[in-house]
Amino acid sequence: MTFLFDENASVHVAHALRELGQDAVHPYDLGLAGQPDEVVLGYAGERGWCIVSSDVRVLHRAHERALLTEHRMGAFFLNDSIRGLCTLSRTIFRHWPEMKRIAGAQPRPFLYLVQETSVRAMRRKRLG
Repeated sequence: MTFLFDENASVHVAHALRELGQDAVHPYDLGLAGQPDEVVLGYAGERGWCIVSSDVRVLHRAHERALLTEHRMGAFFLNDSIRGLCTLSRTIFRHWPEMKRIAGAQPRPFLYLVQETSVRAMRRKRLG
């Protein structure tokens, strides 16, 4: 399973995961830096990838939310309290095995919130 970290998530985390043999990419790696969210979401969706984002505004934009549903994507959103590279890295590395398990087992589309201490389904936000 490939995870696409959006531009709001650090390129360094994606690169560190990839150095460890994990399937993690960033828009910079794909020539998609600076592209609108719908372009990045469409790219990931066409390939069956999951996204990791700190931009929950995606859920409030009908056309972007529709892409998540249309492509039956899995999405992990980072809690607003996760700020700074050290906190972001620690949180992602702590929860990486659980995120991979969810991505492989959870029917799509799905939405999960990644917090410093947990990963939980976003029950109030449903897709498809």
